[in-house]
Amino acid sequence: MDFTKFVSLLDSNALFFSRADRLSDAWEGAHTVENLRERPTVIGAGGSETAAEMMNGASLFNRSLRLHTFVSCWHLNNVESAAMWKLYVSHDEGIAVQTTVERLVGSFQGDDNDMFEVYVGKVSYLDYEHETFPEGNAFEPFLHKRRSFEYEHELRAIIQPIYPGSDPLTDIDPFSDGLLVEVDLRMLIEHIYIAPTSEAWFAALVENTAKKYGLAVSVRHSDIIRDPVF
Repeated sequence: MDFTKFVSLLDSNALFFSRADRLSDAWEGAHTVENLRERPTVIGAGGSETAAEMMNGASLFNRSLRLHTFVSCWHLNNVESAAMWKLYVSHDEGIAVQTTVERLVGSFQGDDNDMFEVYVGKVSYLDYEHETFPEGNAFEPFLHKRRSFEYEHELRAIIQPIYPGSDPLTDIDPFSDGLLVEVDLRMLIEHIYIAPTSEAWFAALVENTAKKYGLAVSVRHSDIIRDPVF
């Protein structure tokens, strides 16, 4: 993230969950081609509805879930990723927040979170022409992506505020483009890294800003920039 988003994180004491249809991949929440081929067998047809009507209804429902699904995206890795720095930081003043799965899960403890259930899962990458994922679980489409995105090694926190009796096809979405979900930042953030090309003054600014918000964590310079050994 850039410095502005980092300050926003500290000031709001909350993680931003983007609505799924606002993410950059147009296939967010989509099903595989093979899932679509198998759907007539999975859903069948009953009553006065024809198979075509049921297929169309299932497609509309799956598309509408994107408006009721909110995602916080994380890169899962044991080392820094040069690709992630290049993708998400367009200048020298970039920041990476490092946590663990346990810390991320444990950070959702605020009273406001009684409104939402947060699910955390690792994204699987598939051949969307020939592979399938399980149908019948509303989270599955958002925990699978095309293999073109495998470099992301993504872990996701997901919220679907769909209540008993609600209908994603007809209910008006009340949450705009995203949700702010309260977290315990001292639990969430283990270390802060600054971009490989950042100057020393920027590291000091980040550390001082974090301290002003009561966050005493180490601020480290990205290891990618260190001098090579020959």
